[in-house]
Amino acid sequence: MEKHMKWKLYALNFFVFAAISMVNTQMIPYLTKLGYSVVERGWILAGNAIVSIIGQFLFGYLCDRFQKIRRFFLLAYVILIAASFAMFLYQQRVFYYHIFTVSFMGGMVKVIMGLDETWMLELDSEHYGVLRCFGALGLTIGSPIAGYLVSHFSYISLLISFSIISIVLLYLIKTSSDAKKNGRAMRMEDIKGFFKNKRYLLLVCIYLFIYMIGTADQYVVIDKMLDIHANSTQIGIKWALQSFMEAPLFLISAKILKRFKPFTLLWFGTVMYAVKFFLYGFFHSPWLIIGTAGLQIVTLPIIMLTSKLLIKEVSGEKVASSAQMFAMAVFIGFSGLITPLITSFLASSIGYDMTLYLVAIFSIVPLLLIFYYKKIDQKIS
Repeated sequence: MEKHMKWKLYALNFFVFAAISMVNTQMIPYLTKLGYSVVERGWILAGNAIVSIIGQFLFGYLCDRFQKIRRFFLLAYVILIAASFAMFLYQQRVFYYHIFTVSFMGGMVKVIMGLDETWMLELDSEHYGVLRCFGALGLTIGSPIAGYLVSHFSYISLLISFSIISIVLLYLIKTSSDAKKNGRAMRMEDIKGFFKNKRYLLLVCIYLFIYMIGTADQYVVIDKMLDIHANSTQIGIKWALQSFMEAPLFLISAKILKRFKPFTLLWFGTVMYAVKFFLYGFFHSPWLIIGTAGLQIVTLPIIMLTSKLLIKEVSGEKVASSAQMFAMAVFIGFSGLITPLITSFLASSIGYDMTLYLVAIFSIVPLLLIFYYKKIDQKIS
């Protein structure tokens, strides 16, 4: 790949993640400011997950069907722009209106992240780690800027900044190379085959439970921060720190995978999620919670890396792309649907601290399944 095109991809990743972080990280503080209760926010966020699940299947199918990615990436981003403006411009408490606008805004964020990952892997898999680092840098910068703008000015200033970034981004999307998706569209026989593959189903269950834990970081932890009077800037810093901490591991991912087995990493990442959520429940200072968010370096990136390796291993090369798409739609989409509903109910019933402790304890479930899977895997091999 030519040098100028490579740098264009780096810039594209930076601006994509900076843009989505500006609107996504302010979603819960905005809904809280409008007066929605924890349970109401849970239902709104569940709608977000439903759009995400449908969107990932639909856009994944369209990319496979037409063997192109860029045009559908552009379509998803235009929908994100429209939904973001609709959400932030109408600052009145209208429940069904915000179910619709927040669902499309948050759903498109996840669709865009999935399309970006596929697009970058197709264009430059050799430098994928560096591309992800530029994305993490975009998240790191976009989140605190959004928090500062909202705290010191208004949501209108946030939309103006988002618009400027979007103009640059639309130009980069239009002028970047397209990529053809490898493989074929998911077929019904593929899905039937997945349900017959016991190891594959068990892996999907393991990652679903782990992502349910991780998703609580986006919702109940933010709710607790707001409850202890954290401001928009501090919430932006939390998101920024988490994003920044992902970058180093992606850069050295190849070395880590050579040194440690995927199951060892999966076990370690799950245990660290338990530690992380115990500390979230224990601390009552916004800055200590922000510091705890730094444990992101040993949680989400590790889980993501192992999921790609293990799912590819059990599904085989022929349907590897479809297997990844189906699995991600399940454990990312359904965790986004289930977690807000459960944690919002628990938080309103037993408080934020006990909810976070229960999330930490829940990590025992995927840990037991990991050990069970390891035994099955050893018998087969």
